[in-house]
Amino acid sequence: MLLCQPAIAVHADSETTTHSSEPLVIVMGEDTYPFEYLDEHGNAAGILVDMWREWSTITNTRIQFVARNWQASLTQLEQKHADVHIGMAETAERQSVFDFAKPFTTLNTYLYVHKSLNSKKQISDLIPYQIGIVDGSSHEVMLKQLEPRLSFKRYKNREQLLQATANGDLFVFAGIEGYQRNVALEQDIAANFYSSSRILIKKVGLSPAVSKGNQALIDKINQGFELISPNVIKQIERRWLGYHKQTSGVVIAMQNGVEPYADVGIDGMPTGMLVDLWTLWSKKTGINIDFITGDMNTTIDDVKNGIADVHIGYPESKEMRSGLKQAWHITSVKSRFFSRKQNIDHIEQSTMRIGVFPTAPYIAQVKSAFPKAQLRFYDSLDAMVKAVHNDEIIGFVSSSAMTSHYLLANKLWAEFTQYTNIEFNTDIYTLTRIDDSGLADRIKAGFNLISIEEQIQIERKWLINPDDRFFAAGASKIKLTTQQKQYISSLGAIKMGYLKNWAPMEFQGKNGQFLGVNADIKNLLVKQLNLTIIPVAYDDFGQMVNDLKKGEIHLVASMAQTPSRENSLLFSSAYWPSPWAIVTSLTQPPIFNISQVVGKRLAVVDGYHIVDHLRQQYPGITLVVVADTNEGINAVINGRADMFVEQVATLAATLKGGQYPSLKLSLVAELTEQHSRIGLFPGVKELVPLIDRVLATMDENVQQNIYQKWVALDLNSDTLRYERWLKILIVGFLILSFIALVIFMSNRRLNIEIDKRIKAEDNLKFMANHDNVTGLPNRSLLDDRLQQAVLTHQRDKLSFALLFIDLDGFKAVNDLHGHHVGDKLLHRVGILLSKCVRESDTVARFGGDEFVLLLNNIDSKGSARQIADNILLSLKKPTMIDGITVNISASIGIAFYADDADTALSLLKMADQLMYQAKKIGGHQYKMN
Repeated sequence: MLLCQPAIAVHADSETTTHSSEPLVIVMGEDTYPFEYLDEHGNAAGILVDMWREWSTITNTRIQFVARNWQASLTQLEQKHADVHIGMAETAERQSVFDFAKPFTTLNTYLYVHKSLNSKKQISDLIPYQIGIVDGSSHEVMLKQLEPRLSFKRYKNREQLLQATANGDLFVFAGIEGYQRNVALEQDIAANFYSSSRILIKKVGLSPAVSKGNQALIDKINQGFELISPNVIKQIERRWLGYHKQTSGVVIAMQNGVEPYADVGIDGMPTGMLVDLWTLWSKKTGINIDFITGDMNTTIDDVKNGIADVHIGYPESKEMRSGLKQAWHITSVKSRFFSRKQNIDHIEQSTMRIGVFPTAPYIAQVKSAFPKAQLRFYDSLDAMVKAVHNDEIIGFVSSSAMTSHYLLANKLWAEFTQYTNIEFNTDIYTLTRIDDSGLADRIKAGFNLISIEEQIQIERKWLINPDDRFFAAGASKIKLTTQQKQYISSLGAIKMGYLKNWAPMEFQGKNGQFLGVNADIKNLLVKQLNLTIIPVAYDDFGQMVNDLKKGEIHLVASMAQTPSRENSLLFSSAYWPSPWAIVTSLTQPPIFNISQVVGKRLAVVDGYHIVDHLRQQYPGITLVVVADTNEGINAVINGRADMFVEQVATLAATLKGGQYPSLKLSLVAELTEQHSRIGLFPGVKELVPLIDRVLATMDENVQQNIYQKWVALDLNSDTLRYERWLKILIVGFLILSFIALVIFMSNRRLNIEIDKRIKAEDNLKFMANHDNVTGLPNRSLLDDRLQQAVLTHQRDKLSFALLFIDLDGFKAVNDLHGHHVGDKLLHRVGILLSKCVRESDTVARFGGDEFVLLLNNIDSKGSARQIADNILLSLKKPTMIDGITVNISASIGIAFYADDADTALSLLKMADQLMYQAKKIGGHQYKMN
């Protein structure tokens, strides 16, 4: 694409002026964005183009740009079809052909390395790989000087080079600083080539070049560029690069005191959700960032006055604007009404006084929601809370997350009620100066590189209340690269096998539809990946697995990952707990461990991974292989088997129907550490990381909703059914004594059924309230005990301590030795922690590698310190797991009721924050106020 036909050089000799009718012809590269390129309208653009236009104005010289691919631009000048080359790096070869003016700007050149080669830190490490370069560029010369053994793959232009990189043809390519012009292409590349791990080749000076012997033009060029103000050059660089190259990076103005979004920690470092998002942006773009703090007004002024480059995040609406440019919608904040009064009747029609921030962008919405209310304005949350205490206002509207944090930190949570039905959404934008279009583009491009899963993880860390979250609620589809979209499109329709009769995980509805937990997982994959998935129903699990191995179907959910299956199948990450249970007749004794099954006949569904496990580990068990769940249950009823093993959720759903009153369910500890995964045919292996990304977006709300939809157990329906049956029997018999006998026997059977159901419900409640890996109380049970502890200790005016523990080095254990070792390590840690506390205390697994200890009735802080010291000392001892020596330690945060907080949520948050402080300063220690 050219601006004009090849031009004849204006100068035939060394005259110092150009003809007034003929412009100075400047040849340039057509695709070296953002330094020199053709924009979408075919016009010359970029840093060098703008600098030459400034030169044209200062020297009163008309100029004309001619665009070529890079090698052709050199030929154009060499053949004297142009007067000047816009700017290039000097090399020995080029010096033999051209004369050069002084360098008038610089750029950094880099080697961008695929993430799979992240261990390669030196140029010499890349000798085995072909390096992609643009033919004729100076990269090849510079790299050969640094390492002669490198090999290269040449491309005609930069667009072809980048496209080859996005297509996976290259693991290393040479490039310049600045983001690519093609944003979609940049996202494809950035998904695999991290700017933060690129290798610097050289800082290169760019010099205009002319034909040999034209010293007069060289002098004129030098004189003109020397007259350009440094401020003008700085503005041009900021316009295109987003920041001035001579500075360390981008300066971000942030408001403090608005945790959990942004604040300064006790260590003096910026902290909060927005800080974490910007830190990830820095990692993705390779651009350094620094923070300066202040209040809401001063931080805006810092950006306007040039002290800072960007505002971290500011609330704006159509009615409330700061006068700055909205560079990126970084999040949305939910604000709600808070009051000390509970259950205010007809709140919308009240004439009460309500506090709001004068800068709140939702003031018009508040007026609409409370048309009769009087609004009063306050500059701080502290002022509004005091106004409520002084009866100046009945309540106020403020950010839910920020207000919750404030009330917890100031021990006021119990005094205030949050009205969740009164909610206002505020969009938060990163802001730049209006003229900083380059920086705005850079910000947008950088945040586009952050995946929705990464955003959700950061949000979960800071916003404990799921109702306050923005990313999880707005997540419709994960971001896919062009290459990934093309791959999904190339797959066409893929098939997902499921069992017809395996409720609640998966089953076939009356009209042949695919239903159950896994059907919802399938729908999630379809929605987020735009996959076309055809469900295929099976009667037999073993046949379904065989078809998966042969590629006749492509996906099967609820599979266990075993060494034997790993030889022929691929697996997603775990997405659902799948503990097992054993069904026996009511006359059999309860089963507590697998050793009680030895010598018995145990029915198991053909194809289940547990078949091989039982044969290898427990050869004394006689296995009776059955086709499905119903056949397994009938085998127990008919006496073909003594017991039947199946997943808890499936057994609970089956027994719920009431047609098997003579059976009971037992939970076995050795069979509870199971998780469901999606098994995949290796022919669709590129789907595995994409499916994992979708599964990572499932937060606790999504899982809970699916659980309640498919797994809930209702005992009342069985009781009512038996009562109706009893009435029918009464009407059917006329002899009083026989009626009495029937009533007696029926009631007895009804009581047996109720007892059986109560026991099953107790077992299920245990599973619902305890972690299936460690057997410890889970988050749900911890929350309940923590609430009870607050009430009890408040009544008795006693103290208790909360220890939030995060294991240091656990991820390394998982990555190095596998999740099975990691799970066993968690189980060992749970036992160790339980030995460090009293029976009256609670040890809970909070999630991942985090544990929480609730120490009741602590007489002094020294007691909690002693327990923390004992834990750290015990963890120092190496642990042997499956013949592997594992070393682990912990970071511990200790919060006390009621010195640090007086509510369950605030105590938990305080202990969590103290734990993070301990981890930030190196871990292997505890932190307390």
